[in-house]
Amino acid sequence: MSTTELEVKLEIGSEGARRLPGKTALRAMRLGQPAQKILQSTYYDTPAHRLRDEAASLRVRWDGKDWVQTLKYGTKVEHGLSNPVEFECVLDGPELQVERINDPAVEQWLSDILSEGPLAPVFETEIDRHTHLLRCKDIGTVELAIDRGEVKDPRRSTAINEVELELKSGLPFALLTIAEQLFDGERISAATASKAERGYALSRQPSRDLDAPKAHSKPDLQPDQAAANAFKAIGRSAAGQVLNNLNLLKYSDDPEVPHQLRVGLRRLRACMRVFRSFLTSDELRRLAHDARDLGRVVGNLRDADVLLIDIAVPAVEALGNKGKHQATLDYLAGNQADQRRLVRESTASERWTFLKLNCMLFEQAVDRAFLNAEKPPADETVMSVARRELERTWQHVLKKGRGFADHAIEERHEMRKMLKTMRYASEYFLQLYPGEKTEAFTADLKRLQNAFGYLNDLAMAEALQQKITVKKPDDTRLRRSVATILGWHQERAEKAMRKADQRWHSLCEGREFWRIKTVSG
Repeated sequence: MSTTELEVKLEIGSEGARRLPGKTALRAMRLGQPAQKILQSTYYDTPAHRLRDEAASLRVRWDGKDWVQTLKYGTKVEHGLSNPVEFECVLDGPELQVERINDPAVEQWLSDILSEGPLAPVFETEIDRHTHLLRCKDIGTVELAIDRGEVKDPRRSTAINEVELELKSGLPFALLTIAEQLFDGERISAATASKAERGYALSRQPSRDLDAPKAHSKPDLQPDQAAANAFKAIGRSAAGQVLNNLNLLKYSDDPEVPHQLRVGLRRLRACMRVFRSFLTSDELRRLAHDARDLGRVVGNLRDADVLLIDIAVPAVEALGNKGKHQATLDYLAGNQADQRRLVRESTASERWTFLKLNCMLFEQAVDRAFLNAEKPPADETVMSVARRELERTWQHVLKKGRGFADHAIEERHEMRKMLKTMRYASEYFLQLYPGEKTEAFTADLKRLQNAFGYLNDLAMAEALQQKITVKKPDDTRLRRSVATILGWHQERAEKAMRKADQRWHSLCEGREFWRIKTVSG
């Protein structure tokens, strides 16, 4: 028998796992009494681990009553979500019985895998599982499983403290609504691996790709696509970038990680501004505000990275005599380490639980907002939204850009933020307007944004100089070093300003690609 599951997997920690059963929200939604089982499972694969490579797992589990054989296909956990197809049957004993898996959908596929080598045990799990059946109003029923235990192979083991929420009936956004109530005030993170993936990880080196900072994936848009579906696709892409880099931030010191995290948060906010007519609920508006607030937190680390890596180091290398500037490099490295620690503490806290859950289940959050809206959003195509919102955003850019050469620092910063919104919106809808004119506009936009970025970084460095003057008035060597570094950059800032002026005029030379009449509209 085959079934398809929709599961949310969260890492919650041992304290959270112990606290969860006693929460008022859980007791208020619970149907009947909780159940408890010790689950002992053995996972099988070929010598070359073909099942793992096919994103599948095969296990035999003793659940305290029966031996159950389960084949899962599509087991990859992405952003805490799992949606595998499951083939399950009860066995007479603990021995694997592959012949019982006779579903036509997988029979030939499984036969090909088994022809490459015999199945043998690879690792085991032992889980103390407490399950609760929960119902939220009239929207759906969800099974909550609180799992504590370990996964082990003959050489090593690792602890498991996680929860799974599986939709049993009703609307998919029941998962989100129930999760918001259960985990309010709890520290959670989206699980990055299933139990099977954790077991395989014990016996092999993880891929380096897992540690690489994650940029956004470009959703596939079509001109006649419903705007609501485009909103979901673009928002899901940005939310995925946020979740990927939130996870990496826990252990990676790569400066690209906070950068990509902040970009993901900005893309999410830009998406919600472009599709602002779709923000029909307090929850979606809160998500936009939380993305802004988290962006400010992460921005402190990104600023510390920039001051050291993009401002101090290039200047010191060009000036020579590194020893003369070592105090500055040490000061900025200490500031960077402090900010990294603070950002890690913040992003691990319960403050961002709502944001994490709504990023994981962004499509369900949108569906919930639409269903509960007093007035549903207009039924229009993504091309209609693109043309309107690109023009609206461009007019804001033009307004912010008037006389920018004479702008104060804060005005220039506001213009840069509007340019970013314009860039993200252009990138969202780029595929709807193919052609050289589109590419030229976005290229000019990116170059102008980069020029302003350097000027903004330099203004931040000048603010640091003032801070050091106040905090370390007697450290003459440090103050002189910072002044020398800034002096080196000032010459380049004048060139950057001239480039920005040229690029601004180039951008304004009638390249507004969204005004082009297209075949579809």
